[in-house]
Amino acid sequence: MCNLSELVEERGAKRERIDAIKRMLKANFTKDQIISCGYTEEEIERAENALYTNV
Repeated sequence: MCNLSELVEERGAKRERIDAIKRMLKANFTKDQIISCGYTEEEIERAENALYTNV
């Protein structure tokens, strides 16, 4: 079982990835451009949902 600090670190890394995608979406990057940077379609979908529900 992982310890709390590892869990917090993992969640932080995931949030940073989603935040980076949100910035790319705001800068009008296409999905293909974002995917070419190493992000997944699932991450893009999460970022879109977070971005558009917080309007």
